[in-house]
Amino acid sequence: MPQVPPDQRTAQPTKDGSMTLYSEHFNQTYHSRNGAVTESLHVFLEAGWHHKIKQGPSAIRILELGLGTGLNALLTLKAWRAKPKGAPTSLEYVALEPFPLSPIERRELQMHQVVDPEAESEIHANPAGEQHRVEWGENAHFTRIRSTWQAYQRSKSNAPFDVIYFDAFAPNTQPDLWSLERFQEAFNWLSPGGILVTYCAKGRVRRAMVDAGFRVEQLPGPPGKREMLRATRPPWGEMTVQRFNVRVYFFLLDQPLLNQRPHPNSNVLLSDEFLSGRDCTKWPGGGLEFGEGPRDCAIREAQEELGQPIDLGPLIHATGNFIRSSWRGEEQVLCHYYLATLKDAVQFRVATHSFDYPAENVESFRWIPLKDVDADHLSFQVDRDALAQLKSTL
Repeated sequence: MPQVPPDQRTAQPTKDGSMTLYSEHFNQTYHSRNGAVTESLHVFLEAGWHHKIKQGPSAIRILELGLGTGLNALLTLKAWRAKPKGAPTSLEYVALEPFPLSPIERRELQMHQVVDPEAESEIHANPAGEQHRVEWGENAHFTRIRSTWQAYQRSKSNAPFDVIYFDAFAPNTQPDLWSLERFQEAFNWLSPGGILVTYCAKGRVRRAMVDAGFRVEQLPGPPGKREMLRATRPPWGEMTVQRFNVRVYFFLLDQPLLNQRPHPNSNVLLSDEFLSGRDCTKWPGGGLEFGEGPRDCAIREAQEELGQPIDLGPLIHATGNFIRSSWRGEEQVLCHYYLATLKDAVQFRVATHSFDYPAENVESFRWIPLKDVDADHLSFQVDRDALAQLKSTL
């Protein structure tokens, strides 16, 4: 569980009369000094909630990074209860907040003057709890999770979301939260057509969003800010291919090769991994790095993943058709598959069933008889095509 930083947070008024918190630890306020409610309505409600419901979804799931005072959540609840034309019939709101407010801080904010006081009390209840769930009414639920974005990314979240309110402290204070890696995670959590909205419009933030695969709009900002950003995840098949991603995998067998072919009684190793919010089964291996060839890559990946060296055999399969990445629609993947055997006895952990992850990791390995493995064991079509080529060598 995240530890509360040595912080002093004090309530301060903003220009529209609503209150915000000033954090000495981060040297920033939780909202714009030009108006806390005004900023929330402009950035998150108008550009996020209202923009999305115009598309007519029957249900909507929202993820907020940084619940803070709860203003975004409570204004969203108010908008949902107003039941505008075309509004979704159900709402699921998940908020990440590693440092929940204390009762004293909430009292100083005087939030009851601008939002439903009962709802405000409910979402902030049980601040020490790791997870706090509130029924907002029929078909409306709120869940507060005491977690950082990074820790939540490693959990099995219930993605996809339709809207992400990206309300972290500014990039100069929390630079890691505004990185390409974080926006790639956000992209994977969103459903196709899902949106991410944020008050920040810095050039490097916009470029990181674009590199993650988003279509990014620069919109007029709230008072005091010239611009804000709205990023949309386009449908996977409509994304413009911008780069190649070379992947190298290996069929690791527990029996010596026969004339550079698999022994028919071999077991073959499968890799179970938790990737971007879901369990997947694939062949062991990974991405080619600069300065190495595909064979070098396979040998390095085996050492990194298994912790022991392999003897690499012949190339069995290479992709010949266009393959779009399953994770990033802007990438074309080129895959190589080699035969391999172990140099020594097995030294890595072998699982007895699928997705049997050790506590410290989200990857596990298991043997399966080569004669029994089929396409249904694998999550990705490119791996299934490689399996068919492997089977043809028996």
